Amino acid sequence: MFYNLLLQLRDLIWGLPFLVFVIGVSLTATISLGFIQLRKFFTSWSLIFAQDGKGSGELSPLQAFLNALSASLGNGSIAGIATAIHTGGPGATFWIFVIGFLGMILRFCEVFLATSFSSVSHTGRSLGGPFLYLGKIPGGAYLPTIYALCCLGYSFSSGNSMQCNSISMALTQVIPSLSPWIIGAVLTCFVAYILLGGASRIAKISSFIVPLKVGLFFISCTAVLLYHWAELIPALMLIVKSAFNPQAFAGAAVGVTVQQLFSSSLTRTINASEAGLGTAGVIYGSAGSKNPLKDGLSAMLGTFISANLVCTMVALSIVVSGAWQTNANGSALTSAAFQTAFGVAGGWIVTALTLLFGVGVFVAYGFIGRQCWLFLTKDRFEHVFTILFSACAFWGSIADVSVVWAAIDIVNGGCLLINLFGILWLLPYIRAQVMVSLKA
Repeated sequence: MFYNLLLQLRDLIWGLPFLVFVIGVSLTATISLGFIQLRKFFTSWSLIFAQDGKGSGELSPLQAFLNALSASLGNGSIAGIATAIHTGGPGATFWIFVIGFLGMILRFCEVFLATSFSSVSHTGRSLGGPFLYLGKIPGGAYLPTIYALCCLGYSFSSGNSMQCNSISMALTQVIPSLSPWIIGAVLTCFVAYILLGGASRIAKISSFIVPLKVGLFFISCTAVLLYHWAELIPALMLIVKSAFNPQAFAGAAVGVTVQQLFSSSLTRTINASEAGLGTAGVIYGSAGSKNPLKDGLSAMLGTFISANLVCTMVALSIVVSGAWQTNANGSALTSAAFQTAFGVAGGWIVTALTLLFGVGVFVAYGFIGRQCWLFLTKDRFEHVFTILFSACAFWGSIADVSVVWAAIDIVNGGCLLINLFGILWLLPYIRAQVMVSLKA
């Protein structure tokens, strides 16, 4: 009964009006800012390699980029995107790439605003993100608190429990004798160790994990695509055709419409890349940077990497390998695609990626959730957050959390709705400031 109510609420939130709103805000911002994600694409790459490490906050700008990238490279990229392909067929790949392009502008705007309105708390801690810029719009007396609650819930659930659950399931599949309770205990101790070290320890671990998981992913995924190189062109043609005629390719029995296909692609891509949720703004706002334009440009590159590269490559690997025609779903579908090139080792590679992606996400969300908690409690009871976050890691490792997916989509929708409203309202400010910065 409760689960059905959650599903109905999720479907209501992610209905056609909300989809139109998300796309409308993305297109409006893209046009208003002169397609900045295209015009400044190569500039954003140069900014990453030219980071000077300066910043008055808990994180440097480079550490902020790595943490934001780590947060957006989770098991949503491995399992969530595979679910979108399973639901909508090859055409989902096309929409995943399009949504990634639109997500770049949302990421730019939220980070630009986060840096522009960053401040310092009464304890001297750098503070930024939707907490501050939502206070500048109608409803600013309560919207920051509602957003912080939604983001905190998202940190506990999707950013922590779900990642630990994916890690536990992956490890027990390849090592059946390994108890989920042991996995939960190890992950709980690891999470507690990270959080007790504060922002500096979180940043150091993220700086180590991100290059490792990105390197393993691109090497292995590229190998799958090269192994099936003869099928690349036919697969791309199939993707484009089925994007606009999904019934013919996903199966008439499924009855997938273009709207359903786009909706599935949108929710999974946003969940994977987190563009528009404001979480990157929370991270960048804590860097104490005074360069909103540079931070915004580097941040949108993170969305390109997570959505347009990682998510699209996962989807393309599933299509080009023919694994999408099996009954597999989630990470099992991704494993099936990798096994066509690596054999049994493909399952181990996906398990390793699941482990690295999951650890990277809950490390980053340890920081994001901590910022939400300190905002809500006015920099108090930090150890209580450490206990709760660690407990969520243990619970996620041993529990069947399928019912929580619907709740995650609801909280996800809440963060997205509130944050996009703030971006839309402050878009004239963003445009004016960007024009001034570009002329400087």
